[in-house]
Amino acid sequence: QASDDGYKVAFSVDVDGNDIYTSSMSAEEKYEAALQAALGFFEAAGYTVEDGKLTAAPEGASLEYELLIPGDGVGDHPSFMICTLASDALKTIGMNMIVTDLTQSTDLWTALESNTCAMWAAAWGATVDPDMYQIYYSDVANGGANAGGSNYMYSIADEELDQLILDARASTDQTYRKAMYKACLDIVIDWAVEIPVYQRQNAIIFSTERVNMDTVTPDITTFYGWLNGIQNMELN
Repeated sequence: QASDDGYKVAFSVDVDGNDIYTSSMSAEEKYEAALQAALGFFEAAGYTVEDGKLTAAPEGASLEYELLIPGDGVGDHPSFMICTLASDALKTIGMNMIVTDLTQSTDLWTALESNTCAMWAAAWGATVDPDMYQIYYSDVANGGANAGGSNYMYSIADEELDQLILDARASTDQTYRKAMYKACLDIVIDWAVEIPVYQRQNAIIFSTERVNMDTVTPDITTFYGWLNGIQNMELN
């Protein structure tokens, strides 16, 4: 939350830790500032930057990458627009990010399991108190796609992250676990293997003519739905 200590808008600082944006900037000025910041990160990663454009990639990297997104071939995915706009923006500074809209979502999972996919878009569902072991713990990655976890998609191997995950698993104190999870996610974001884009919200519609709304579970959330109190519900 904005009131939390150390709060900052996500991805709003440059490679030197300075703010990219100011409150007085227009949308166009923010785009330009973001592109300049991107060049700084590319340069720090070993890319050659000349006259505001990428001209050469370091060993092991490229000036062209493909991003797979399962949009049924018609862009039917929440991240499709942001990916295509990012691709357009990156082209102006010399990076070609090809957005491939897959007609079959299974092609994405096949590419991930075979480790032939550099960039991709998908969506996750989490529990109310998520255990990060199956997603980010190193040994899960070492076991590959058949280890029962998802870290093979990221291949993070970070001893500090591993220890924080184990520490969080060992405690039943939710306040402590929340602090550990935040520390874990800060490391994940620093590795830049995952960029959160959106959070889905659910909508539940009742017919007030048929259902006595005074008997419906109050304060329904993603993790505590109306079915949890179905024994209390009455029809009109």
